[in-house]
Amino acid sequence: MAIVFDLGRVVVSWDPVGIVSSVRGPEGAAQLAERLFNHQDWLEVDRGTMSLHTMARQAESRTGLSAAENLAILQAVPPSQLPDPAMLTLMAELHGAGHSLYALSNMGHASIDWLEQHQDFWRFFSGKVVSARVRMMKPEPDIYRYLLVSFDLKPAECIFIDDNPANVAAAEALGIRGMVFTDAASCRQQLVELGCLPATGKG
Repeated sequence: MAIVFDLGRVVVSWDPVGIVSSVRGPEGAAQLAERLFNHQDWLEVDRGTMSLHTMARQAESRTGLSAAENLAILQAVPPSQLPDPAMLTLMAELHGAGHSLYALSNMGHASIDWLEQHQDFWRFFSGKVVSARVRMMKPEPDIYRYLLVSFDLKPAECIFIDDNPANVAAAEALGIRGMVFTDAASCRQQLVELGCLPATGKG
């Protein structure tokens, strides 16, 4: 099987409130994270059509911070995205069992560049598709088709794992088996039930 993983909140952490807190302290961090990241501009960063510097300038009015202050938060995102040790173990198991692993992620240039430079879990992956590099985003059907065509994958032979139900539904609409991610243990159990891993082993 080809097993396709989302990255943020699946393989690596994504905690906007924690990121804001780390830069500016906890007071008002939730509201500030909401204003900064729950916005079309952040989606454009993920799509690769807006730079962090431009977003930092455009966010001044809604955050009440200067462009430099906004930028400090945005630049703290990449190093905050740390891998889940349990997922690293699971990916190593799957890779060792002979499955091909792929990444399909909505992620901006700064984050994917940082992960490529600082993490070694890529050794488990046969390929990746990242939104900023292809100017397409989940749950748009075209990014799933791009993955399938790029790596010569058949939908029926793929499993797609993502924490966002809408992204999973979009994959399923194209004939890909979907799995909504909650945590590494339940993910592994579902993969065991699908016959991807033996019932005994690391759990």
